[in-house]
Amino acid sequence: MLFYSRYQSNDPEDFATELTRMQTSILRSSGRSIYRKPYLYELPATMSYSQLSMALYRTISSHAMLQVQFKYERKLQRYEQYIVQLPSLNDWDIPIVDIGMQPEMYIITEETSVPLLEGYPWRIKFLEYDDKRYMYLEFHSICVDHYGVKCFEDTLFRALRSGYQLPSGNLSSYRLVRNMEIISSNFRQKRQDPVQFPLIQEPGMRIITASYELSSDQMMVIEQIKKRYNVEASVVYQLIVEQMLGYDSEGELYGMIDNWRSTLRNFDEVGCFYYMNGEVVQGLGVMRSRLMTLQLQHQKRKEGEFTTISKRNDYSIVYSYEEVLCQRLVEVPADQYGPYELFIRIRCGQAGTTVRFEYSPEHYCREQIKQYYIHLYNVMNTLRQQLLTNCAS
Repeated sequence: MLFYSRYQSNDPEDFATELTRMQTSILRSSGRSIYRKPYLYELPATMSYSQLSMALYRTISSHAMLQVQFKYERKLQRYEQYIVQLPSLNDWDIPIVDIGMQPEMYIITEETSVPLLEGYPWRIKFLEYDDKRYMYLEFHSICVDHYGVKCFEDTLFRALRSGYQLPSGNLSSYRLVRNMEIISSNFRQKRQDPVQFPLIQEPGMRIITASYELSSDQMMVIEQIKKRYNVEASVVYQLIVEQMLGYDSEGELYGMIDNWRSTLRNFDEVGCFYYMNGEVVQGLGVMRSRLMTLQLQHQKRKEGEFTTISKRNDYSIVYSYEEVLCQRLVEVPADQYGPYELFIRIRCGQAGTTVRFEYSPEHYCREQIKQYYIHLYNVMNTLRQQLLTNCAS
């Protein structure tokens, strides 16, 4: 099993490295408002702007991936990220903006993503509205995944309490990921994707979002399946998504977003370590055999054994399992564009689990999404019956 130590390399090359496959796909879409990850934090009355500003400076200084900029290497025909350390604290200034609307609406009406070729992949403002003060922090998805935001939050509030700061490290984890991509089965014939232009303007599709909240009874069924078959939550949800899609799309390919962190064990590092794994929609069938297959595949990926690492845009339907890990930073669902025809997000947090459908109205109508609700409900009932049958046998 691979294990990665966060600051293992002092090689100068690890302070500038090639983008991963997923990052390259994201960068090519940087001309449109896609991959926004904005967060809000309401400041308590006892907290000053100067306190929070200092903590933000220490936090960003603690993470290499938040001090990167991007460029296109024409000779190598590839994108690279390279570290540009923050300016001195004396030059560190966060704007204060008096807004005339709810902060969530202020963020949503900001339709442009953080520009990736004009500085760091984030923006920060202090917002004032109705006698309340907020920190508005927005990352571009190229620099954080949901674990990365949790790492940022942990560092930020430790810095607020005690002045905590880590050495910023380097980009050696990205070099390791890229090398693993190259030697995986899909990358044996050529080292890199052909690139003819420094930036490809991929059109983003307008999306509509619809959500389904799992009931407490449905959550209980999922927990019982996990315990009885000794599988992980993401595997159970993948089975549910496959069964739901199986009513209409048996045999079709779909993409599953996975995370290199489960292989590298670098859960304390801010960064974007997503990759796309290809799967086939299975027919409606027996629960146990498919669960065991999915769990085995998941375990092999954790141990560094990969069969298919795909392009971000290889699939029209994509599934993602995400845990809501932040305790204080509140994510604002602001993005109005998406790269997929249908993106099914399973979002698990303390408040419950949501199945979120992000779909393009050019490819799906509301009635089709409603039909997915019905399929989801039927799948949960079928799993409950199979579980009862298996427990009785």
